[in-house]
Amino acid sequence: MKKLLSLILLFSTFAGAQVYQTFSMHLVRIEGDLEAFEKVQTMYMQKVDQEAVEKGDIAFWAFLKRFTLDGVDDEKRKNYLFVQSNTDITAMLSDKNSWWSNAKNVLSKEEMDMVSALRKSYTWVEDSRHIFVDEVSIAKGLGSYIQFNFARPKNVNGFISENKSLWKNFFSANMDKMNMVNWGVGRRIAPISQQWSTVVTWDMFKTIEDLMRYRVGEGPNPPSSKSKMRIYNPDGFRSQPIFEPLIFAVKQ
Repeated sequence: MKKLLSLILLFSTFAGAQVYQTFSMHLVRIEGDLEAFEKVQTMYMQKVDQEAVEKGDIAFWAFLKRFTLDGVDDEKRKNYLFVQSNTDITAMLSDKNSWWSNAKNVLSKEEMDMVSALRKSYTWVEDSRHIFVDEVSIAKGLGSYIQFNFARPKNVNGFISENKSLWKNFFSANMDKMNMVNWGVGRRIAPISQQWSTVVTWDMFKTIEDLMRYRVGEGPNPPSSKSKMRIYNPDGFRSQPIFEPLIFAVKQ
């Protein structure tokens, strides 16, 4: 993990670009031996993902665990998240996007046997996969905690436009002061229905303390007087779960 986190140094600062292009959020519910599940992903499947990234089959991959202040697992919620990005829709729909099918060509027989043995101790109960297009984002690195903010604005275009013209500039100027390392806005493209949010934003920080200070409004004053979010998104965010990234696969 430490080795991969050191890849932060390889990130350039992208301001106003679509860093994550087309990306998916794959939420899963795992029950049983969670340590075994995490071991499979961090010690073995990450190798397969890294190979896919290096070959250009996918652009980015992350494995995250839901964070709760009391450490208690709510059995009604998904407890892990996979985030994967591709250069475009074509790449996401390509057979190459199914990187896991290449596991036998990346892992040794001993490693494949270990994965099979570990998988017997946990159950993949349910999952849901959501695809977004990155509308605007800033990546200065990869942090230790990330907050996802899901919303269904009355005016999606207005919501995205204001983030591009107002909030991007605010975060670009103040991220370092807040210990924020990653921010962005995505527009949902699938699945689409009345039950799902239409946009997601994210705020990634170096520590959980930094994220909580942001939640309570500490830090630089935001340009709220210039915002029209009460018109664009009067109901606010539907949910704001926090996740702890456990490992990444990024281009080296």
